[in-house]
Amino acid sequence: MTAGFLRIKLPMGGNLRVYLLPMKEMILEAVIQTLEKELDRQVRANAQSNAASAFSAANAEKQRDTTGVEAAYLARGYAHHVQELRRHIDELKAMPIEDFAGQEIDVGAVVEVDFEGELDTYMLLNSGGGTEVKVDGQTVTVITPESPLGSKLMNNFEAGFIELPSGLEGIILSVY
Repeated sequence: MTAGFLRIKLPMGGNLRVYLLPMKEMILEAVIQTLEKELDRQVRANAQSNAASAFSAANAEKQRDTTGVEAAYLARGYAHHVQELRRHIDELKAMPIEDFAGQEIDVGAVVEVDFEGELDTYMLLNSGGGTEVKVDGQTVTVITPESPLGSKLMNNFEAGFIELPSGLEGIILSVY
């Protein structure tokens, strides 16, 4: 991902136009799509838990049958996670795309790090930590400022040196 842009062709009004889309926008869109798929899965799980809760409560076999209560707790957990995911997705959709070349690394930066000969690409975001997306054949991992790696990258610069608590050392090759 050294170029930072991908050339794609889109049909417009019968004509084929060539657009350049910044790689960062494509990464962010892929992360949003991944989180939206997770949101759909969580919404379905919540609906199933709600249905199980209602069915179990109405069909309890014994006085101490807690299946309905357990299903209700599970449904409440799913509902909370659904709300949280929706909020994170909305925040990501509203996030401005900034160029961090020559600046301190902050939320929104895409960073390439060489960890002892292995090149890894990360996007620093406030949510979606651990999410991996593939864009133009490149795997990008979302990290948050609270993660061990994210905290080491925050406020660092291109060509900076980092060392993780595990002892793994890396050099920041590029930031955009």
